[in-house]
Amino acid sequence: MVEQSVIKGLLILPILIPLFIGLKKVSSRDKISSWFILFLVIGLATDVAMWCLLYVGGTENLLWVFNLYSLLEALFFFWFLGYTALSNSIRIISRAFLYSTLPFWLLCIFVYPLMMKGASRSAVFDTTYEVIISFLAGLALLQHVEKEESIFSKPVFWFIFGIFFYCFCTFYIMTFLQTFLSHKIWFLNNIFNIISYVFYSLGFWYLKAKPVPSKSAL
Repeated sequence: MVEQSVIKGLLILPILIPLFIGLKKVSSRDKISSWFILFLVIGLATDVAMWCLLYVGGTENLLWVFNLYSLLEALFFFWFLGYTALSNSIRIISRAFLYSTLPFWLLCIFVYPLMMKGASRSAVFDTTYEVIISFLAGLALLQHVEKEESIFSKPVFWFIFGIFFYCFCTFYIMTFLQTFLSHKIWFLNNIFNIISYVFYSLGFWYLKAKPVPSKSAL
């Protein structure tokens, strides 16, 4: 049990890499990257809270922490795509999903379990929003590739790529959330998380060579 707690605690540490780079590179005028840092801070706080609950045996509250973070994550991803996408249609669609995320979350978490006994309240919400985000982020990436040069030096490209990679790779894990299989394959979620942190780190790293103080610079 102690070894598992240590391992889970170590898995929290990779998020500190993009946070450290971001805090070193982001200026106070760069609102988008500043919000991204805040998002990572919330992710770190959530990981620490879940680790503490596991350590003290408060597992009955783990799912609520997870569900609340999933809501914030979905809201942030839709907001980010709605603000940074090059296509007006992607921005409109992302903002439409942004406004409908909270009602859908309430439906999945509180209403759906009453209608379908034994159903996972988390799986439906997480799988749905991650599939949608994967699709929108993939389209946004294609537009950056088609319309811009030197995309690998643009922070927003790496941020969107990290979002796309994480959602695309993890939505099938979320499908089996709260099942026996999810416990067997959950380590993959940790791996995908760490890789997405690498992409976020690259996004913050390129702020030094090409700062993004405004939407136009992205």
